[in-house]
Amino acid sequence: MLCHRWTLYEKQVASRFDSPAHRGDFLVDILEGIKVKDVPLKDRKMVQEAATIKEILHMLAETRQHYFPVVDKNGSFVGIFSTDGVRGYLFNEAIWNVANARDVMTTRVVSVTPDDDLNTVLRRFTDLNLDELPVVAVGRPTGLLGMLRRKDVIACYNQILETYQKSTREHME
Repeated sequence: MLCHRWTLYEKQVASRFDSPAHRGDFLVDILEGIKVKDVPLKDRKMVQEAATIKEILHMLAETRQHYFPVVDKNGSFVGIFSTDGVRGYLFNEAIWNVANARDVMTTRVVSVTPDDDLNTVLRRFTDLNLDELPVVAVGRPTGLLGMLRRKDVIACYNQILETYQKSTREHME
């Protein structure tokens, strides 16, 4: 004999987790419970601020990396540029040895720290339409620790969600 869970409502879902009305609550709860330090960071090629456009273009040809942190001679994080920022220099060989990373980087960098939660991080990704964010040391914005990719945040969320769903199903059985 099959045993059915009794409910007053015809369309009652098994739990709040399964409810479309509460799905957003769980997304925020899960993301707020995960810190940047819980997600593996990607090591990225860093560019010296004095690197010429010619050197940068050769480096771009050898990597699939899209965002490049820029550091000064002391190794302090001073800015970032993307491959899009270099495109304007592709066909102007006259300045390849004159212009450098300082000319293509932005110093208005949006970054996160290891203590930030993934809800905050995802909002920054979404608000600015970025795929990667630099992770800097707490209280030291020039101390670059690595880069956090949007797809790694989503993968981390999906993994935790899957674990939660599995434990909820096992609990229901």
